[in-house]
Amino acid sequence: MEYWIVCDGLPIGTARIAPFAGLAHGELQPVPGYERIRHHAVAAGHRLLDAGFWSSVNGDFAEEFARAWEGGRLALTDHFGNELAVASVVIIDWEHTGNRPPARVVVDVRPDMARIEAFLRTMRPSGDDRSRPAA
Repeated sequence: MEYWIVCDGLPIGTARIAPFAGLAHGELQPVPGYERIRHHAVAAGHRLLDAGFWSSVNGDFAEEFARAWEGGRLALTDHFGNELAVASVVIIDWEHTGNRPPARVVVDVRPDMARIEAFLRTMRPSGDDRSRPAA
């Protein structure tokens, strides 16, 4: 299904996202409003390149990355303009030179329990790296 991506109420593009589950993503088809926030998406792309391997000890990737978004509030809407209840929306773009891919929209549509479980996996008993005491 195709969704609209809006930033502070301004349409910035559409994306076909299927399946709409987990950490879903799709290619952004920008509209003219996208140019107003593109520099934020490029900054997100640079952060992603610098992140490298992501350990769950650093927190839930989707939540940490969405918190670092410096543009306005991103939201996903259906074709009627109804905002969808998703945990987070992030746009990642790269400078369009060479073999860089087009901008992507990443949407966290995991159920609440999946995010809670991801958080719990970051907890270490007594600061120890082991999940249970050694014998």
